[in-house]
This record gives sequence, structure tokens and C-alpha cells, in this order.
Amino acid sequence: MSTERFDCHYCKESLLGNKYVMKEDTQYCTKCYENLFSNCCEVCSLPIGCNCKDLSYKDCHWHEQCFKCAKCSRPLAEKPFAAKDEQLLCTECYSHEYSSKCSTCKKPIMPGSRKMDYKGNSWHETCFLCHRCQQPIGTKSFIPKDNGYFCVSCFEKQFAYQCCACKKVWLEPSTSPLRSASGTASVSPVCSAPCL
Repeated sequence: MSTERFDCHYCKESLLGNKYVMKEDTQYCTKCYENLFSNCCEVCSLPIGCNCKDLSYKDCHWHEQCFKCAKCSRPLAEKPFAAKDEQLLCTECYSHEYSSKCSTCKKPIMPGSRKMDYKGNSWHETCFLCHRCQQPIGTKSFIPKDNGYFCVSCFEKQFAYQCCACKKVWLEPSTSPLRSASGTASVSPVCSAPCL
């Protein structure tokens, strides 16, 4: 009775009782497979063997133990990371180096977190507060006044003019020629009712 040979396609060594890798229906011993097909690690330049995880990003490959933050050397496998100038950085190092800083608390705004931007300044969503009520404005409308930012409700309470007839508000003093002696509008520009 003849036994069929089961050899490495490249070196012809017997694979019986040994580990091997199949590639496109062809078997290779692990040594030949690694030499022929394994990717080389970007850090240590060694082949990434069959028994190792091959981590890749943008056509580059790393051993799991070589896949680290370029600044602090923390492992990046299974963690979020960012790339800058062809360097991989953990989110903490990236944010300290490159993220915008909050205008209120001066801490970095982490990538992926919600932030507010206005006229070249940035805030954490929870740090962008109404100057009057100190509540987060978030994505609601706001009105800048002097060096503060106000939610619409607080701005109307503190600065806006209110029609005595219809109770609607407007932001600018009336330019109506009908003005009272105190300088306030005698006619509402909102509804044209006389203000007493």
C-alpha cells in the first residue's frame, strides 16, 4: 500500500505531523510561507510570522508588540489611534499635540468628541455656556454680546426690547421718529402699536 506524499510546495519537506499554511490551494511549511509571503514589520523589519497577529494600516504592517504610539510607546492594538506625519499616535498624545484647546477650560478637545467652534475659538460642548444662566448652549442658537455668549432666552430677558402691546421682542432700539422723552420707542417696530 502506497502513501501519498504531503510536502511543502516550495522546499519539498514533508508536512506530515507539522504545521503548514494553505495559500491558493497550495500547502507550505510555516518557514517557507513566512519567507515567501509574510509581511515585514514597519518597526523591526522582521517577517510577521504565522503565529503572530499582522496589524495593518494604509498598506503598512506591524507585529502586535511593535504597534505602539510614537510618542508614549503605549500599545495601540485594539485601541483608537490617529496618524500624523506618518506617525501613529494614541488619542491622548494626538490631542495634546494637535487638537484644539477649549477656550474655557484650556484642556484639549479629544478627537471624535463634540465641540463648538465660533470665530476661531473652540469649546467642549459642555464648556460653551450662556453668560447669564451658565447652562450649556450646545447646538442651540446663541447671541454674542460684548465678550459673552447668551442663549436666546437670556439675551431677550437681559438686552432685548419688548413691545408693550404685543409682547414681541426686538434687538435694536427703535429708529422711529416717534420717541418718548426718555429715548425709548413710543411706537413698537414689531406691531406698530403705540407704547405708553
